[in-house]
Amino acid sequence: MWAIRNFTPYKAASSWGRNKDGVHEWLVAVKGTFDIRSDGSLSLADEQLDPLLVPEYTGEPGLSSLLYDTDVVAPKFTTDVLLNATAHAPGGRASTNFLVEARIGAIHKVIRVVGNRFWGYGLLDEHSEPEPVTQVPIVYERAYGGYDHTDADPRHHRLDTRNPVGRGLVAKISRRKGQPLPNLEYPDGALDKAGPAGFGPIDSFWSPRRELAGTYDSNWSERRRPLLPEDWDPLSLLCSPLDQRPDTHLRGGEFVELINLTPTGRLRFMLPKVHISFRTRFGSRTEEHRSRLSSVIIEPEHPRVIMIWQTHLICHNDGDYLDETIVREKRYI
Repeated sequence: MWAIRNFTPYKAASSWGRNKDGVHEWLVAVKGTFDIRSDGSLSLADEQLDPLLVPEYTGEPGLSSLLYDTDVVAPKFTTDVLLNATAHAPGGRASTNFLVEARIGAIHKVIRVVGNRFWGYGLLDEHSEPEPVTQVPIVYERAYGGYDHTDADPRHHRLDTRNPVGRGLVAKISRRKGQPLPNLEYPDGALDKAGPAGFGPIDSFWSPRRELAGTYDSNWSERRRPLLPEDWDPLSLLCSPLDQRPDTHLRGGEFVELINLTPTGRLRFMLPKVHISFRTRFGSRTEEHRSRLSSVIIEPEHPRVIMIWQTHLICHNDGDYLDETIVREKRYI
């Protein structure tokens, strides 16, 4: 009962959930890991990563940035496109600032990388000259944001809900001298208005995801609990930055170009074009259901690409009769 028969070279995992109306959903995720060769071709990785049932962080959960979000979740409206990467100065020569770029299909994003610098003291945005750098990890700890709770009075604390683990935010100008500024920023706009610059996933309790998770108040507790709130938005399942979300799900075969995100300066390849099919058996009855490419995670430091295909099946009264889901692959040339 509730078994997965996986005939693909990838890893698969399943779980049960409930949709907004409280109906049971059978959730299955398949995770494929591909090595990126130096010539830009991709090959099946020897180590296939397991789908995650809980998030993983760069450090202590809740106090560090999210590294990987949960893979086995309800359906996503589009593909989460993510990069876990390090910025490399052009030619390996130390620089005080340079640009990194990522193109994945129709997505094009540019981030400016700036060497270490610190706030000065003054009413204007005064700061020290940036120091030359050769490599900078692209993590939200290096982007604008933060939580300043240095004042004894909590009323004077200040939190950037878009990135509580970042740097640059200071509650009082009189205390900001010597405080570090972010290494990552958008090329245009003021730091605070442009917001945290990064390619990685956004945690569920950070903005803008937290505002979409619904209202868990006394009304919910009395009338809806344990169901999701009425104002829960499925967009809260997406963990990618807003400017890294394609209009529709990726299908594989999309062109990828990374600039200054590898020591060589430029990396180009195509996403594998893979179709995953699912067939679920309820006793003598079977049901076929389609998959969607829910996440693409590019990690040029390994270098590898992780792709996650997802499916769900609404089970009104027959969940107890679900015997197995058969997973197969169809690859396109």
